[in-house]
Amino acid sequence: MPARALLILAAAIAAGPALAQSQRTTSRAERTVEGLNNSMNTRSDLRDIQQQNRFETNQLQGQIRRNETLPPPPVTPSIIGRPR
Repeated sequence: MPARALLILAAAIAAGPALAQSQRTTSRAERTVEGLNNSMNTRSDLRDIQQQNRFETNQLQGQIRRNETLPPPPVTPSIIGRPR
């Protein structure tokens, strides 16, 4: 079993340079495009968060206004047991 593991390890190490030679490097233009895409995705995420915050803030403000304009609930007398 150790010989088999050693053989697998040797094959993996030997494959490293071959994989590196076959992988295409990204050009400056491609890196620029990837950077722009990442930036646009980040801005979109931030815009979504801001929109959600505005929505929740407006909901809370509406609830506060409704609570301020409604009359207070009537006070109900509490039930007190008879003295014995």
